[in-house]
Amino acid sequence: MYHFIINPNSSSGKGIRYWHIVKKELESKNVAYAAYITKHEGHAVLLAEQICRNNTGIKNIVVLGGDGTVNEVINGIDDFSQVLLGYIPAGSSNDLAKSLNISKDPVKALGNILKPTHFKYLDLGEITFKHAEVTSRRFACSSGIGYDADVCARVQRTPWKKKLNRIKAGKFVYLAIAIKQLLAAERSNATVILDGVKKESYKKVLLISSMIHKFEGGGLAMAPHADPCDGKLSITLVHGMSRVRSLILLPTLLKGKHISFKGVEALSCSQIEISMENTSCIHTDGEVPASDTHIIVKCLPSQIRIII
Repeated sequence: MYHFIINPNSSSGKGIRYWHIVKKELESKNVAYAAYITKHEGHAVLLAEQICRNNTGIKNIVVLGGDGTVNEVINGIDDFSQVLLGYIPAGSSNDLAKSLNISKDPVKALGNILKPTHFKYLDLGEITFKHAEVTSRRFACSSGIGYDADVCARVQRTPWKKKLNRIKAGKFVYLAIAIKQLLAAERSNATVILDGVKKESYKKVLLISSMIHKFEGGGLAMAPHADPCDGKLSITLVHGMSRVRSLILLPTLLKGKHISFKGVEALSCSQIEISMENTSCIHTDGEVPASDTHIIVKCLPSQIRIII
C-alpha cells in the first residue's frame, strides 16, 4: 500500500495537475494506494502522523508537492525506521529533488517509486528555538537565520508568487525580493558555538545557513560541499560585508563560488548554537515557522530512507 500526501496548491496548482497524472498511472497499473489531500498549512504534518498511527509495519509514504510539503511530512513522522519515503516534486523550488537527481517528470518519478533500485539514508536537521512559541522543527534540505529567511517570509506574503508560478516564472519573485532585501536587510552581530566547544563572534551578520543538502532558494548552491549522508551540517555564514559587495556576491551563489569571498565562512559541525543581537526570521526548507534571537541547530544522522 502506498500512502500519497498531496499538496494540490503546490506551485499554484501544479500539485493537483501532477496528482491527476499520477492517479491515472496508478489505476492503470492496479496499484493499491490511499490519497490524502492537504487542505491548509500544517495539514501534511497531521496526515503523516495519522498514517504512522493507523498503520503497522513499514509505511510507504509518497510526498507529491514541494520542499515545504516534505518539511511538513518529516515533522509528522514519529518513527523514521518504519517509513520508506518517496518524492514526486511539484514545487516551485524543488531543491531536494535537484540534490538527489529525482526526476521532475511525475511519471518517471512514480516509476522509480514503484520499482525502486536506489535508496539513501539521509540526514535531517533539527532546530530548537529558545524564545519562540514553536519549540523545535526538523528540516530536510536547509535552514537559515537572517537574510535568506527574511526573503522566504516576504515571498510567502507576496501575491506575485502565485501569479508568476502560473506562468512558470515564480523564481523571479525570489530574485526580485532577494535583490531588494540585500539593500534593505538589517545586519546583526552574532555569537556562534560549534559542537559546544568553539565560540566565535561576528559583526554585521547577513545570514547563517545550516545546510543538509547543497541547494536552497530554487537551486542556489548555498553549501556546495554539503553531503546529506555525512552526519554534519554545512554552515555558510556571511558577515561584515557592504551592501554593494553583497550584491556582487548574489550571482556567485548559482555555482557555489561565494565561499571564496572575504566575509563568507564555510564551516562544518554536528551542532551550532546561534545567538543574534536582534530578533531574526528563521526558515526551514523555505518555510518560516518562527523568529528568534537564539537557536540551536543539530544534525540528525541517517534518519530517513528515501527512494532516489
